Amino acid sequence: MSLEVRLGQRQEQRLALLPQMLQSIEVLQLATADLLQKVAAELQQNETLEAAVRPAAEPPPVAPPRAAESFDDGVTPWRRGGGGDDEDGKSAFLANVPARPPSLPEHVRDQLAFRAAPPLLAEAVQLLVEHLDERGLLPFELVELAERLDVPLELLTEARALLATLEPRGLGAPDPVAAMLAQAQGDPDLPRMERLLREHLDELARNKLPDVARALAIPLDELRELLDRMRDLNPRPAAAFHDAAEPPLRADAYAWLHDGAVCVAVDDASLPDLQVSAEYAALARDRGTAPEVRAYLKPKLRSARDFIDAVAHRQATLLRVVDAVLRAQVAFLQKGATAIKPLRMADVAAQLGMHASTISRAIAGKSVQTDRGVFRLRDFFDGGRAEADGPDGEGQGRLAIAQRIAELVAAEDKARPLSDDELVERLAAAGIRCARRTVTKHRRQLGLPSSYLRRRYGDTP
Repeated sequence: MSLEVRLGQRQEQRLALLPQMLQSIEVLQLATADLLQKVAAELQQNETLEAAVRPAAEPPPVAPPRAAESFDDGVTPWRRGGGGDDEDGKSAFLANVPARPPSLPEHVRDQLAFRAAPPLLAEAVQLLVEHLDERGLLPFELVELAERLDVPLELLTEARALLATLEPRGLGAPDPVAAMLAQAQGDPDLPRMERLLREHLDELARNKLPDVARALAIPLDELRELLDRMRDLNPRPAAAFHDAAEPPLRADAYAWLHDGAVCVAVDDASLPDLQVSAEYAALARDRGTAPEVRAYLKPKLRSARDFIDAVAHRQATLLRVVDAVLRAQVAFLQKGATAIKPLRMADVAAQLGMHASTISRAIAGKSVQTDRGVFRLRDFFDGGRAEADGPDGEGQGRLAIAQRIAELVAAEDKARPLSDDELVERLAAAGIRCARRTVTKHRRQLGLPSSYLRRRYGDTP
């Protein structure tokens, strides 16, 4: 065995992404809310980037904008005019970035201050809040906590009693049932509610209402009325402070029909007009500026220009993609979600001369406002079969099938709800062919329980 060092040449191809290309890709896949946070971060860390102030926001358009700039391909971008205000644009934009919601300890602290609780008692309440689980419950004995923290048991007991009176009600309860009962205090049916929660939860989960009504010796209608009142009781009183709630869909673009033609617009009014600081640019060009200052400013200026180009590229790409998608789904604008047909990203990419990955990034997390409501752009893509009775697979898209299932369930006889097999038959009668497992999957995604659990007892057939 011998070891030796040799020199040689090899030719190969590699794809190297420049930093500005990587930044453009990153910005392209950001939704408007995330892009606003990105812009705020860039404005804070790069003093050579400036933002111009825009007028106050206006309602979204319902018709083609009056003052619009048209591209050669007929796509119309929508902008609400530039700034002209003397206020510092960067400061104004950063001041309007939404603040984070208060945490549970902050929420409790504000209530204690309003009630002017004694400092020692307020501190004990805050100590309990720090030991609550994510549900807002205290699932262990106070004796154990008092010993562990070396705090008098009497003080913790008083603190827990005070915590139970604060909002949201049920904080500090030992279990979910106790939290719900704390919220129902003062209700004349509290004893029955406690029996339901402690003795009949299993029967309620399986929709065995007649059995529960017989056990409580009350009419079925009275039981249903009682359950309706209990729907507002929350077994996780602090969930709102811990759960990442699904944000409402925010339109990144708009689409509407005007004289039968598809019109689209990108709502970039929430974005500031970004520009490079003329003062810093002149300072960097001036030969009289200290070399270290010029060396500091040049990469900053280059980064600002690259970021501005990336944002402009995102807006232009999103505009073209939305236009192509809605032209392919024009039946949706005419008839609604039940008319959505299968559409593949590869088809849109070929039409626009882009790569499918670019289309995927352009629609990621983004929504479009239409006369039919706000929809995620990804909902318009469905690579399923186009073997429908309608034109070009109309109504065979996943969203269209889910919408039809929701309509069938909404219109069913609540005393005899439709089973998944019956839903398959109803869809087939409408020219939509899909398997039972597909119907089951869509029903679960819609949050619709099975036919057995949807049955309403006592309704007139």
